[in-house]
Amino acid sequence: MEKITVIVVDDHPMLRGGIRSLLQKQDDMQVVGEAENGSIAIQLAQELSPNVMVMDINLNGVVDVHTTEEIKQRWPAIKVVAFSMHNDAQIIRRMLKAGASAYLTKSASHEELTAAIRAVVKGDVYYDRQVLDVMTSSLTNNDSNFESEVNLSQRENEVLYYVSKEFSNQEIAERMEISLRTVETHKRNLVKKLRVKNVVGLVRYALENQYLFES
Repeated sequence: MEKITVIVVDDHPMLRGGIRSLLQKQDDMQVVGEAENGSIAIQLAQELSPNVMVMDINLNGVVDVHTTEEIKQRWPAIKVVAFSMHNDAQIIRRMLKAGASAYLTKSASHEELTAAIRAVVKGDVYYDRQVLDVMTSSLTNNDSNFESEVNLSQRENEVLYYVSKEFSNQEIAERMEISLRTVETHKRNLVKKLRVKNVVGLVRYALENQYLFES
């Protein structure tokens, strides 16, 4: 079985060692390098071409989004799993815009980290529960008339909001007092309008766009 190759980027040696130990215990993962700062991370990305980089975004006391941006610009196939003590919505959004496929807070479990790595390799996105809560906390049920760059109807905006909150089709239908078939129609229209592939794409669109972060 071909293993998922990983580079761990963190400025704390003990934390890097802990992540390495965790990932090396996984039958399908191999840590091929470690970096303590952004410049070394970029150098190792070029030399080793890993599948995934587990990236602490707070390096040497500075929020480092540039490293992720450069890696994704130069080597788009490399997936970035961001993890950080920061759970600020604006910082999370900046990392997603930079190209990170997953974002975890450092309170995330070991199982969530390994799940995130496997998810991004398959082309999915991954956010832990705390990140999802932070990025949707500024919204209330009355915030569903937000504007976006795409011309969405008010009903489509409402459906997109509930999708971002992980409501089921049945729950959305009950909240909006519409039929299940209508919910499904709105979702199909959203997928087409937003040019995404599936519901995961809808969630990512909702989380990445500015209106979800306005207070």
